[in-house]
Amino acid sequence: MTIAPDSSHEPQPNEPELGRKANAFFDTLKRKVSRQQYATWFQRTSVVSWARGELKVGVPNRFYQEWMQRHFLGIVAEAAGDVEHSPVRVAFCVVDQPAESGSAAPPPEQPAETVSEGPAPTTPPPVAPTTMASANDPAYQPTPFVGSGAQDIPLRLNDHYTFENFVMGPSNSVAYAAAMAVAQKPGRAYNPLFIHGAVGLGKTHLLHAICRDFLRRSPQDRICFLSCEEFTNEFVQALGRKDLQRFRDRFRTVNLLVIDDIHFLEGKERTQEEFFHTFNQLYRGNQQIVVSSDAAPSEIPTLEERLVSRFQWGLVTKLEQPEMETRMAIIRRKAELQHMAVPNDAVEYIADTIRNNIRELEGALLSVQAHARVTGERVTLALVKEALAGTLPGTRKVITLDDVVGMICEHYQVRIGDLRSKKRGRSVSEPRQVAMYLMRRVTKHSLDDVGGFFGGRDHSTVLYAVRKVQKRVDEDPAFSALMDRMADRLGGR
Repeated sequence: MTIAPDSSHEPQPNEPELGRKANAFFDTLKRKVSRQQYATWFQRTSVVSWARGELKVGVPNRFYQEWMQRHFLGIVAEAAGDVEHSPVRVAFCVVDQPAESGSAAPPPEQPAETVSEGPAPTTPPPVAPTTMASANDPAYQPTPFVGSGAQDIPLRLNDHYTFENFVMGPSNSVAYAAAMAVAQKPGRAYNPLFIHGAVGLGKTHLLHAICRDFLRRSPQDRICFLSCEEFTNEFVQALGRKDLQRFRDRFRTVNLLVIDDIHFLEGKERTQEEFFHTFNQLYRGNQQIVVSSDAAPSEIPTLEERLVSRFQWGLVTKLEQPEMETRMAIIRRKAELQHMAVPNDAVEYIADTIRNNIRELEGALLSVQAHARVTGERVTLALVKEALAGTLPGTRKVITLDDVVGMICEHYQVRIGDLRSKKRGRSVSEPRQVAMYLMRRVTKHSLDDVGGFFGGRDHSTVLYAVRKVQKRVDEDPAFSALMDRMADRLGGR
């Protein structure tokens, strides 16, 4: 007999000791992990057996088993040891679970009041494992988008953007696990799934992986994967043709709708209205919705509050910049896909030199590969240094608007959503003006580009901010030195 956490199980006469130890074990675990971790990972576990210094913990599936083994073995062993007052060996085993009763999704008109405005959970529920077939497998045939229009549009998926090829680390583990859950249990795991993060951190990779895995499991289902700009353009064309019903039939009858760069809805009231109703119809039908953005829903300027609320009904998860170990793992994986042999010291050097995002790591590796082919030399640390000379700290590099605003948010302790909003308080207006000044100083972006970045502000507003900050730079030596340090940190002069 198994004993689950927080159950009303009363130990039978032949198992009082097991019941006591199991209850003590779960109580101890609650003190060692966060409430969210306990609810997510331990609520569905059970004590299968505990004898002769060995504890068997029952879990619902293999994915659960592997995750627990990798992430919670030490904590579980420590909790069991506290109860036993001696070291305990822990093993996780898959046991049959009672069928989930499930509950109907709340109607779209109601859950706004119950959705927390706080941060998204740090750990998603586990999902069952999957055996991924290679995109190069002759048996693999990508399924086209099946729409109700006059002509089907083929679904174009990047062969390398699979779950297998996605390198997981602390910076992206939540998004990765959530994406797998959505692909395996569409409409049930997280709906909608909202993935956000800076450019080049893997959002598009995960979207492609979701589509590929979803189609492999349900080849008969209908899927639509496109950018928000494409969605907007098709809506505008439908308006022009006075053929909105055909547009709606196409997007509101799919089993999976995936939209990249949803922040493109910013400032487009008619398109937001159309997407709102599309979202509602798909959600009511338990059809899966997945979107990506460079910012959290609440930080997208001019995005209607009702859309922000709906995006928060599911899981909102962020991709962070990869840490050193993850960057090294990514380089090794990319090199393997390119059939490149890169020594460890060269891998470490690239990871330490390129820190911003995965796309830059890929670009650096391609530069190394090209350099090796041109010179006919094998990849060594010396060759890597020569190939990446232009990307070393202190040398010229392309500075983005995101680079500037990220540093401003860190220095002034403000949110990017506030900077891009219409708020005018000094705590927001000053860092916004400094950001505009630095953008003009260290990037090649125009006044209109900078104004557009800050919620569509006019170029005259940007010019006013630049002149105001420049005046303070000229009059205040301490402030001038601060601006120089910030420009230096960004790589500008």
